[in-house]
Amino acid sequence: MKPTFEQWINEDQPLNDTLVKIQEMDCSISEQAEHAFKELSKMYDLPLMPEDLERYEDYFESRDITDPRSVYEEAALIKFLEPDDDPRGIVLFAVYNVKHGMGVNLKDVFKKNFKKVPKNGKLGIKGEWINTSIVFITETDNWMDLGCKVMIRLL
Repeated sequence: MKPTFEQWINEDQPLNDTLVKIQEMDCSISEQAEHAFKELSKMYDLPLMPEDLERYEDYFESRDITDPRSVYEEAALIKFLEPDDDPRGIVLFAVYNVKHGMGVNLKDVFKKNFKKVPKNGKLGIKGEWINTSIVFITETDNWMDLGCKVMIRLL
């Protein structure tokens, strides 16, 4: 059984130790979020970026995860839905979701932008680390020409 987000935070001592270490760093909250992004992905051996997903194919298949995401993708989607949240919390929730084979419902992302779920919706993610933005892609757009690192299609 998967722990709740709160249980995971409260019961995973290596996670707690890492979070304390990151929070004590003498740098901005955004820089702390970037450190968390890298350190937690490495600590749990999770796909950090979209190009890392291929290396984890067997892992996802063994857990019946049909639409896997990297921590980068998940963090970008969470940030879009909750833009005012602490970036460290966004990263932590993204790591939790990827670690436990869960993710943001893409329909919620499209509803926030379009007020309804479009047929064959596509979005791109651009930016670095936690400094990302979501680009909604039309039929005539090329996601690479828009500067996106990845394109996600609503199935």
